[in-house]
Amino acid sequence: MSSEEEKKETEIISKKKIIYLEIDDEVTSVCEKIEAMPGKHIYMVTPKRSIIFQSIVNLKILKKKAGDTNKKIYFITNDKNGIHLAQKVGISVYNKVNSSGKPAIFSTDLGDDRLRITPLSASVNAVEDDTPTRITERKLSISEVLRKKRGRKDTNVSSIGLVKNKKIKKKKLVLLAPNRHALISLISVSTLILLFIIYIALPGATIYITPTASKLEKSVNIILADYKQNRAELDTSSAHIIPSYPIKTSVSKTITHVSTGKKFSDKAANASGVITIYNTSKNSWPLVAKTRFQTENGLVFRINSPITVPAATSEGPGTVDAFVIADQNDAHGIIVGDKGNIGITRFFLPGLKEDSRSKLYAENKEFFTGGITDYITYVSAEDIAAAKTLLKNELVKNAIDVLKEEVNTKSLALEESGLFTLLEGENAVKLGESIINVDVNLEGQEISEFTISGNLEVSGIYYPHDAMLDILVEELTSKKSPYRELVTVNENSTSYRIFEWDETRGKVKLTANIKGIEQFDIDAKKENGAKLLESIKVHIIGKGIEEAKLYIQNLSEVNKVEIDSWPAWSPTIPSIPDNIEFEIRDAL
Repeated sequence: MSSEEEKKETEIISKKKIIYLEIDDEVTSVCEKIEAMPGKHIYMVTPKRSIIFQSIVNLKILKKKAGDTNKKIYFITNDKNGIHLAQKVGISVYNKVNSSGKPAIFSTDLGDDRLRITPLSASVNAVEDDTPTRITERKLSISEVLRKKRGRKDTNVSSIGLVKNKKIKKKKLVLLAPNRHALISLISVSTLILLFIIYIALPGATIYITPTASKLEKSVNIILADYKQNRAELDTSSAHIIPSYPIKTSVSKTITHVSTGKKFSDKAANASGVITIYNTSKNSWPLVAKTRFQTENGLVFRINSPITVPAATSEGPGTVDAFVIADQNDAHGIIVGDKGNIGITRFFLPGLKEDSRSKLYAENKEFFTGGITDYITYVSAEDIAAAKTLLKNELVKNAIDVLKEEVNTKSLALEESGLFTLLEGENAVKLGESIINVDVNLEGQEISEFTISGNLEVSGIYYPHDAMLDILVEELTSKKSPYRELVTVNENSTSYRIFEWDETRGKVKLTANIKGIEQFDIDAKKENGAKLLESIKVHIIGKGIEEAKLYIQNLSEVNKVEIDSWPAWSPTIPSIPDNIEFEIRDAL
């Protein structure tokens, strides 16, 4: 190309404004450069993987900023993602200038060789002249620059003796900032190395193990010996014998009972009416006085005089009308009164057999009237019997509660609540004869409720609670497996059965039971526990979390296992045994 053509091409390009962007230029800094750049058409030389091309939002912001300042922007780049995003936003993209000095737009063929052109080195973010100029001199290497500086230093030193009177200008110390890309790369590599070290050396795992547990039950024969009668034997501290003490008291109680007896008053009246009696049999049917006619809900009505019901004919059943009056009480013993004022209904004769009731029946054609409910409540013999039974039950029920209160009072007298316990169970509490006080004139009294009172002698024995519990716990502990530990003793499960009561010798023989829970003793401080945990470590080192859990869960000594690993995303058990910790949880 001739010098004139080159000059012409330079003149054409110089009419455009060019900005060279760095790979890490933020959208805000690019906007500032666009705003500061004169001219309406601005071309931005952008390297591959530039931050600007990481989001389409960045390009939309640039386009809007250029539009606000009445400018138009263009990209010159080989970044495929940048080309794609710029086309979506509507920003033109070029890869170089053509022979006529105008930027050539990129080919849409992604396989075009021009797409492989390396962008210009973005060493300058802005230009002062209208046209970027290329340095034509040969570039100096770092070693040549250092030699030149060293030569200058030597020249200055040699000239000091010649020019003593001249004032030597002091040079400023300039600190060169490290290359930003190199610094980021160094930090990234260091971080990766640190993470690798952490991944290998620091991962840890805590394994939470719940040992296998089972119920444990023990029965022991124990003798409760009266303290006064068997003091010598008790002083020798014989096994499974504890002192007992007699206790006796009386229980008194008064109850109120409701009277249920009822009888008609002078104001009460029975309902009455006329019924038609039907006879479907071929024979006449005589009925005696007071024959009952009953409704389905139990109301009973009677005829006052004897009557004969004619036999059935070819024209239909034989019929006869009769006057009936309701009974005071229905078939269930309840007063009828105004309930006898019934509507049209059908009656059957309860005195007849089931298969004959369809042959003889009655119906009323008009409503019954005259029934008035008004009665007097009185104390019946049944009421008194029921009250006596209820009072006896209450006395027996309260007898045990009263004895327990007496035992607790004795414990409190020794300033220790719950020190003694009342012996309960079948035949443990001795009951005397209940004495019930009832007014001899109570029956028949017209009152709605009445009271009766009574008392009962009750006796039993009590014993020191902890003495029996200690025997049971000792036996429970001795029964457990040598490789298990007793986790808990259920004191509320204590029960006993009396199988011999010798009142003459003052001894009660009983079989006491207690329940507890035992679990495998997995203690790292004990030999068996330490061996088990060490064996688990050997088998799970370096294995996956789930595989390790499955192995531990299948051990007969383990009921449940949980594993917490650090870091949380670590998929395996650490390869370093010291980084594995165990925590044993109780079965309860």
